[in-house]
Amino acid sequence: MLLTSRETLMRPQTACFTGHRQLDQNELPALVMRLDQVLNKLYEMGYRRFISGGAMGFDLLAAERVIQLRNRCADVSLILALPCATQTQSWPVAEGQRYEKIIYAADETHVLSSFYFSGCMMVRNRFMVDRSSFVVCYLTNAKGGTASTAAYAMKQEIPLLNTAMPDACTAFCQRITSV
Repeated sequence: MLLTSRETLMRPQTACFTGHRQLDQNELPALVMRLDQVLNKLYEMGYRRFISGGAMGFDLLAAERVIQLRNRCADVSLILALPCATQTQSWPVAEGQRYEKIIYAADETHVLSSFYFSGCMMVRNRFMVDRSSFVVCYLTNAKGGTASTAAYAMKQEIPLLNTAMPDACTAFCQRITSV
């Protein structure tokens, strides 16, 4: 899918998220803290647009944390890239309600297909990566959609940070950026 001139112009200020649908609940408080620190660092580096795929797990968590950042920094935008209009069809009610709150709070929503089809998640993942200059992931398994999205980002030579690696997050957040 071709980028619009606006998407091309905004790409240097845009980061996206990819991650697993299942998150370790014992790890969640530390993950939230790392994600907030990474978002603050990205903001300091000039990132203002954040794309989430809106899937359960890491995508929804990242979107919620972007909304929190936007509450402090009004120039932040949350963009949702949804693979299909029926994404939540078989979700638990509580996750569907979380999703609806995020859709309501999003600054932009792109629904890439009106229906589910094999490969629609990959289309969504590439849509996000192609419009970003940085990828934040939560990758603990070398197989699946998150791994293939991370591999695609690396093939496109887009920097990637894995929030499942606390030391990598610490090093990223402590690095000095020149303005």
